[in-house]
Amino acid sequence: MTIGYQLRKIRQFLNLTQSQMCAGIISESFYSKVEHDKSDLSFDKLLAILKAHNISLYDFFEVFDEENLPKVKLRKQIYTAFNNRNINQLKRIKKSLNKKDTIESLKINLMLATLNQQVYEIPEEIQKEIMSKCLKVDLRKQKDFWNLAISTSIYNFSELSAFIDYILENSTELNFSNDNMLVSLLNLIINYLDRCFHENCLDRIRMLGAFVEQIPDSFTIIFHKLIVKYYVALADNDVVLVTKIENLLNKSGYQYYMRTLSVVE
Repeated sequence: MTIGYQLRKIRQFLNLTQSQMCAGIISESFYSKVEHDKSDLSFDKLLAILKAHNISLYDFFEVFDEENLPKVKLRKQIYTAFNNRNINQLKRIKKSLNKKDTIESLKINLMLATLNQQVYEIPEEIQKEIMSKCLKVDLRKQKDFWNLAISTSIYNFSELSAFIDYILENSTELNFSNDNMLVSLLNLIINYLDRCFHENCLDRIRMLGAFVEQIPDSFTIIFHKLIVKYYVALADNDVVLVTKIENLLNKSGYQYYMRTLSVVE
């Protein structure tokens, strides 16, 4: 499955012509080439087209995740590298992708932007409308939070906060025995904690720390809970605990992970 194939599938479902689908964002002739996998569509143009038809990026990604079964192994490798914050591994995977792996390449771009604490380069006018029109996600139907976790670089802080608040308000509906859901949720929370630290919203860090502390311990998320403790220690200016966790991570071979975290200046 390719981005072009999925766009064509959505267009036919909506009963739109190619001219209507491209919505003046790109030329009809270029759009036709995208549908036939003869040209690549940039991320900002893809977002603009989805936004024009009120299609969420979550729904667009979900089809690839559920239907493109031959790429399950590749997808697992990508998410494992993201979970480990192994930027070099993500770059190596991206370099090895072929031209048909456009959705995987897009996801890696989002991951790299998030881990490098950068804002993914999308035109400002599109960023402002992402939450309200294009990326409004119904969290109640989520099986996991990976697509949201890898996309944090394209949200502003208030939008991310709204997602987090919604999750906390509906936390009783979460299945805490689902390891995949837990790991993806903790990745989302860790990325958000980093944004909180840069925004100096220390009370929100403490609030999320208390929430994560209540999640039942399991081997799968013990490392992630340690990272959450690290951010709570940063918020509390507990230099002793911050140093202990840093030393533990470095001695355990997680130097690359440490390089993606905020540190005390």
